[in-house]
Amino acid sequence: MTVVKQLAHNLVALCREWKFPEAQATLFHEAAVNIEPDGRITDGLPAIMAKERQFLDSIEERHLLEISEPVVADDYFAIQLLVDVTIKGAGRRTRNELCVYHVADGKIIREQFFY
Repeated sequence: MTVVKQLAHNLVALCREWKFPEAQATLFHEAAVNIEPDGRITDGLPAIMAKERQFLDSIEERHLLEISEPVVADDYFAIQLLVDVTIKGAGRRTRNELCVYHVADGKIIREQFFY
């Protein structure tokens, strides 16, 4: 199995268990970049992890999490993520997104979300 395929499968396995911070800590490059659909960019692993922790802490109740098997092409892979959660003070939200990852030097260097 290639490094990219292994990384992709490891990410999916951890995220299916809601272990997003653990996935980031072990699979992401220190200089990773996160890009949201509205163009917001988060630079660096510490900032990406802080953003993720803030999101996870805002969840009041988890209803559904589905993550597809990864599709791998060269140094990239993509997954579909469907999440249904109740956010504190904001109510129930469902998001169906495509997550695209770029791998360099054996780590995820870039993630970009489309929804």
